[in-house]
Amino acid sequence: MDGTAPQLRSVSPVLRALSALGGILAAVVGLIVSFGSLLAAPLGIWLVRRWRRRHERRPSRLAALFGGIAASTVLAAILWSILFASMPREEIQTAVERNRQQRPVKLPAWYTKAFPQAARADSATQQMIASPGFVKMTFVLGAAFAALFFGAVGGATGWGSYTLLRIAWSGQREIYPRLVPPVRSTYGTHPGKPVGNP
Repeated sequence: MDGTAPQLRSVSPVLRALSALGGILAAVVGLIVSFGSLLAAPLGIWLVRRWRRRHERRPSRLAALFGGIAASTVLAAILWSILFASMPREEIQTAVERNRQQRPVKLPAWYTKAFPQAARADSATQQMIASPGFVKMTFVLGAAFAALFFGAVGGATGWGSYTLLRIAWSGQREIYPRLVPPVRSTYGTHPGKPVGNP
């Protein structure tokens, strides 16, 4: 554990000031772009670091980034679910009626004559698209993709802001040692014992 623990190195006051400025800027931009999902990123990073420390795992920037993105995605999913649930039913009904009034795109006549089954399938598809369930499913899928996108943006910017502000606060940055694979012995299965007659 000691060989893989990050080393702390002091940084100059100029670098601390730049880190503070960059961290605040990243937090403000990420908070706006991610619609607030960035707020959960520090919690996810802290949980991941605590879990790896408890299980005696090597600290990892990639694991911290994953924790921030996962927490921000969960928060974004909750926010978009609340937004979808609070949407007035009149707007959903209006979207359904608007979808029904749109002129459907029909298949060419020569294609339907050559493949009659395609015409029946196209009619069924048009009815499914005009149904209220399809419109609701479209809203749900849109909210899910929005949660993934804004969660990824919030987690990434939150991780960057957290890292920079931590450097600015402590005046130290973590240097992770490079893991060197063990050298394999060329003298047989037992290191130090050459192959040959005893």
